[in-house]
Amino acid sequence: MDSVIIGPGLGNADETVKAIRTFVKKCNKPLVVDASAFDALTIDDIKNKNGVVTPHRNEFKRLTGTELSDDVDKNVKVVERFAKKTRMTILLKGSIDIISNGRKTKLNRTGNPGMSVGGTGDVLSGIAGGLLAKGISSFNAARMGAFINGYAGDLAFEEKSYSLMATDVVEKIPGVLKRFL
Repeated sequence: MDSVIIGPGLGNADETVKAIRTFVKKCNKPLVVDASAFDALTIDDIKNKNGVVTPHRNEFKRLTGTELSDDVDKNVKVVERFAKKTRMTILLKGSIDIISNGRKTKLNRTGNPGMSVGGTGDVLSGIAGGLLAKGISSFNAARMGAFINGYAGDLAFEEKSYSLMATDVVEKIPGVLKRFL
């Protein structure tokens, strides 16, 4: 196992929450934290782990207790502070994704409102986890993952509009990789 994605599809039953905490505590592989994992973990649970945390604004509030504003510049500062505190790369998902490891910050403007359907965040986690498994740094895995997922989502949106599903995004990934890599 070269990287771990934890959270998507796990749910929040008591046994699951306990298993997530135990696993993350013992895990020494690059880690992507997403979805249900935010119901189980605290800032201290993920501090100093090698990997990427991929919350949307509600998950970020659950994890940190911090309410984000509608001002991207203010949110950049909050994400940078959280990334420094945890020593993890944070990929805050939104209309403009904010990616920071506490030293470097990038914004990703690919993606569209049609991607608010279930599963597109899981696709992003899978891309970031795959890049981590290839030995790419957590910051680069997060920023590349956000771009690839968002660009694939934009291509899918051109065809499907608001009826797009996560599988439509997945189908566009090979073309995005071929074009940009």
